[in-house]
Amino acid sequence: MVKTLGYLMLVLVVVSLAACQGDASPQPTTDDSPTAASRPVERAAPTQETAAPPAAAAPTVAPLPPDASAGDWDDRELFRAGLVSAAQSVLEELPGASVYRIELTIPPDFRVLDGRQQVWYTNRESGPLNEIYFQLFPNVAGGRTTIETLQVDGQDVTPVYEFGDSALRVTLPDVLLPGESAVVQMDYAVEVAQEMAGNYGLFGYFDGVLVLDGFYPVIPVYDSVGTRVEPAGGWNVKDPAPNGDVTYFDASFYRVQVTAPAALTLVASGIEVERANAGKTQFVTFAAGPARDFYLAACDDYVVFSATVGETTVNSYALPEQEEHARLALHVAVDALESFGQRFGLYPYTEFDVAGTPMRALGIEYPGMTGIALGLYDPQARVSGLPTAVMLESTVAHEVGHQWFYNVVGNDQVDAPWLDEAVVQYLTGLYFRDVYGEDAEQSYRESWHGRWERVDRAEIPIGLPAGEYDRREYGAIVYGRGPLFVAALEEEMGRETFDRFLRDYYQTHLWGIGKEEAFRELAEQHCRCDLTALFEAWVY
Repeated sequence: MVKTLGYLMLVLVVVSLAACQGDASPQPTTDDSPTAASRPVERAAPTQETAAPPAAAAPTVAPLPPDASAGDWDDRELFRAGLVSAAQSVLEELPGASVYRIELTIPPDFRVLDGRQQVWYTNRESGPLNEIYFQLFPNVAGGRTTIETLQVDGQDVTPVYEFGDSALRVTLPDVLLPGESAVVQMDYAVEVAQEMAGNYGLFGYFDGVLVLDGFYPVIPVYDSVGTRVEPAGGWNVKDPAPNGDVTYFDASFYRVQVTAPAALTLVASGIEVERANAGKTQFVTFAAGPARDFYLAACDDYVVFSATVGETTVNSYALPEQEEHARLALHVAVDALESFGQRFGLYPYTEFDVAGTPMRALGIEYPGMTGIALGLYDPQARVSGLPTAVMLESTVAHEVGHQWFYNVVGNDQVDAPWLDEAVVQYLTGLYFRDVYGEDAEQSYRESWHGRWERVDRAEIPIGLPAGEYDRREYGAIVYGRGPLFVAALEEEMGRETFDRFLRDYYQTHLWGIGKEEAFRELAEQHCRCDLTALFEAWVY
């Protein structure tokens, strides 16, 4: 049994479900993983654990003006408090990174959100742009985004919906040359899903919890140079696949002002920088960046448990009856942040949040936080024959790993999901090694074989786009065969050389985009070997 504040953990997992949305069954409790062998291990408590929310800095933040000039778009001082000392130099880097200023109103009935945003977008490509795309994910997740007004640099533009209304094409009044910037302003209404629908039920109001995955119009990556999967390059926008993540974004800066019922506890990417209350309404401003995305969850009933890791406050949010596993999630997050921080570089933010949320997956990563399926917080339940404590640990550790690979180092999660999911599955094994020893790591690695067995060890390439796998193949190949490839790469290169390579890959692509070609080329530089045969056998 798992105890709070003195955990005896079940950790040696023979088969553990995937942590991310892409490798979950429609209901986590029905996944067909075999059972696990386990042993108790003493877990040390993190420092300064409390049951009170962390204090927040509170500089004054003005509301969005009716229109905006480019005068202060590159002022990033607001984001400094959200970054640890070692990461603050990025505020002088990333020239031309997009800036989102969002106003969001959440009504008491959670039915229709009112949104207004301005986005400062700079053409950082090699050629001119005639249009900018925004993705509208509520339209494929059981909700609906309606653009009410749209302007570019103050000029009215007619919105054009494409790809099953999941994308908005904004035709620019004037060609945007390389290095030039434009401000896109829009007002919109967002109908909130009341029943779980597409993208694993990550957007909507369910079980008393509001989950706002992709609630705002967001600009996808533009690839000037084509890839193996998309040789032509261009805007990365298409009909969302039924499997895996649907996002592929550049690192940007977000200032999000939320008006909401005062009783709601808001959990979001970034940090809270301003708060005011008036009667039954609260006004809260969040600042997040650099970040791949912005996410918000809210619930009347959340309780929070907190600890510190260096300059970072770690918060674990859950429902009152879920305290035992909320504390467990906190301890795992602390250990994982320490493990990966030592291996690759410090976690960049001064806050990390874990929140129990409803979903059809086991967990999902966001910048500075993660959502974990509510079903994993029941200490009496089992998932696929395993105690929820076992599943919760591997899920939280996996999602923490995504802060390094997905957020700081981005990748095309749609067309090359293995670059973050398979790598982070491998990282989860490192977490078990660092916390419990090599026997635990090896036991966790056995879970990858169990996943691959779901498709009879079919030699399906791990490097396909998410949409080219069926549901069962996606989990088995990307989360099972994928980390087995990473382990084979480690064996081919030698552990010490591989460790140096993976750290170098992370450091080389900080806040940028990592691609298959760069991953392979850097690995070959480190091992001074030809990895063609290995990549041909596993990836291509």
